[in-house]
Amino acid sequence: MKSKDRLSITEKLLLAAYELEESGRRPFSAEDLVVSAWQKFPDAFGLAGYRNSTGSLAYPDSNRVFAEIMGSKPIRKRGFLKKVGTKMYQLTEAGREHARTFLMEARQTQIQKAGLPRDIEEELKRLFASKPLEKFRNNRFEEITFYDTCSFWGISPRSSAIELEGRIANFEKVIELARGAVNEKMATFEHGSQGFGTPDLDLLLKLHKKLLHRFDEELKIIQRRTDERV
Repeated sequence: MKSKDRLSITEKLLLAAYELEESGRRPFSAEDLVVSAWQKFPDAFGLAGYRNSTGSLAYPDSNRVFAEIMGSKPIRKRGFLKKVGTKMYQLTEAGREHARTFLMEARQTQIQKAGLPRDIEEELKRLFASKPLEKFRNNRFEEITFYDTCSFWGISPRSSAIELEGRIANFEKVIELARGAVNEKMATFEHGSQGFGTPDLDLLLKLHKKLLHRFDEELKIIQRRTDERV
């Protein structure tokens, strides 16, 4: 793993958010993240001009964090963080996995994964049980509504552009991670008997692309909704 000084702002914020969730705060508030990021990386998220006796920035800079979790900044654009309420956030499945990868590298451990991480597994279960996939499998694609589609991606018709972009990025990352774990074999969910393989993941991805095309006009409305508040 890179040294602390070489981590990007996105990576630092991701690790601060992961630490919050590991301490039992899921979801967490924007203010929680401000404090966690400053405590973990004071030079990156501290208020300029105010240093303590050790030379570290003594107070958190809330504007620095707010600027990173709003708009089109990388942490949400890459599908790592999602908004779940007014000033409330949590990591996505892909965000948690990305943070875990960093931490494993930092500890220099060699962990042989057996199956998929729990967060990815749960997201795949949700996708495989979704209404759009059930209708698609049964040649009823035309019956899929936009509300069905929003549920499939984990958004709502009132979502912002960055929420849409982040959830789509998360979906594609989950499929990529699952494909790597399957490696042309049949995988089985932990504590369950349901198996899936590359053809099942290909079907999810095919449905995803068809939904993007079919509801292009509705999605354009969301993509124009860029005036999000913290």
